[in-house]
Amino acid sequence: MTTATIFQDSFLRVQQAEALRQHGRFDQAQAICESLLRCYPDYVAALHTFGLVLADQERHRDALSYLVRAVMLSPRSWTALTALAGVYLRLGATEMAAQTIEQAAAIEPGDASVLLMLADVRREQREYEIARDTYRRAVAIDRSMVEAEIGLGWCCAEIGDFPEAVEVFEDVARRDPRLIEPLRALAALPAGEVRIDLLAQLARVARDRSEDDAEFQISAAFIRSAALDRVGRHAEAWKCAADANRIMRRAMENSLKQLAERRRTSLATLREQKETSERSETDNGENPMSLFILGPSRSGKSTMERLVSGLAGVKRGYENPIVEDAIRRTFQLSALPADTLLSHLPPPAYPLCRGIYLQELIRRTGSAKIFTNTNSGCIFEAASIATVFERTRFILMKRNLDDNLLRTYMRKYGEANAYAYDLKAAREHILWYHEMIDLMAAKFPNIVRVVHYEDMIADPDLTLRMAADLCDISIHDGHSTAIAGDPECAAPYREFISAELED
Repeated sequence: MTTATIFQDSFLRVQQAEALRQHGRFDQAQAICESLLRCYPDYVAALHTFGLVLADQERHRDALSYLVRAVMLSPRSWTALTALAGVYLRLGATEMAAQTIEQAAAIEPGDASVLLMLADVRREQREYEIARDTYRRAVAIDRSMVEAEIGLGWCCAEIGDFPEAVEVFEDVARRDPRLIEPLRALAALPAGEVRIDLLAQLARVARDRSEDDAEFQISAAFIRSAALDRVGRHAEAWKCAADANRIMRRAMENSLKQLAERRRTSLATLREQKETSERSETDNGENPMSLFILGPSRSGKSTMERLVSGLAGVKRGYENPIVEDAIRRTFQLSALPADTLLSHLPPPAYPLCRGIYLQELIRRTGSAKIFTNTNSGCIFEAASIATVFERTRFILMKRNLDDNLLRTYMRKYGEANAYAYDLKAAREHILWYHEMIDLMAAKFPNIVRVVHYEDMIADPDLTLRMAADLCDISIHDGHSTAIAGDPECAAPYREFISAELED
């Protein structure tokens, strides 16, 4: 066999492996790649394809070594860089994902797959406006890239541009009625914005072979529950939600135990915190202010954030990981084991952590002076955040317990909010959160304000003035405070809620 024939055969085998990968025949694809790499250890195409095979099976740490080798051997391979960025993202290494995909974008700025990954990274970093615009560019280049359209829709939803989000998701659902993701999004958007018949559309959905059957059925049940709720079929809606939650809660037992222990520790720490009526801040107001808008899930944090975002100098941060990132980097630079709890950080490292946090805060805020953060997990470390970082302010949200329970119980979350699938656990968590809110208000009266969801919806102007006063900024004439909400949404379900809690 001539050299040319050997090369041609190797090329065809890599193409075969890629085709097998795309059809989900991972074992066969892996066998071909392993065979090629035994003969040619530096074969970049085989390393790349093998990395993709492993990544498709969620074996991201294994995939990493092959894709890193591929990029090491071919640093300007934008396809390998894009694949590597995706693995970094799945492993939670967001900064490395950003650096890697930016390299790919510098090499091939007009490729839709590069733009899609770049947008995915920006979305993970909670830079939703940048992600939205990048998804739009990807869609303009490749109209068939449904992943980019779905990403665009979710970014619009996070920003609060509900009409565009609905338009995007309904368009995807009409073009490919088998997909469940557009319906999951539409079920989470305000009912008044959605035009499509969710129940009719749900009947046309089909599970993709890559989707887990149990996960698919649970998602469908939550969508059906939301659709039934919107047409007033409350008993059926409750049964759908209860059945789905019953399945979900079985997988959450360990997470619930860990959550309970963390709640106990946080509450004890806050109770021991000395009350303070004065704050000594040394930067003379030149640095950006952090405005934490915290509360239980579905308590109105995002609505509050949208309300204050129209004020001059306010930059929305959404559920931002900036605090955890700064703490993790501080532990690493201090030669300590990785951690994300500020309360675990030795006091001598506080100045370093403040500096890292401030640097990232300035990068994210740009010319703005106030950066909001709705990451509800920050409540666990709220006392430490208030004492270690400078120029922090807190708006803490409470909502009618039954309304809060209902909206939590009828929603499917990702990995977070393990309590959401058990009504008693959800009530326990919300009541704990309220106790933390009351203690924060007592311990830090100058920098904390408590807002009730119902009051915000009833009088947004008054709520906005309170927020502006807290942050020492002015309200310009003509500022719009139109917001919508759903107080008393639990009214048709109170009998069901009571029965579940008493059981």
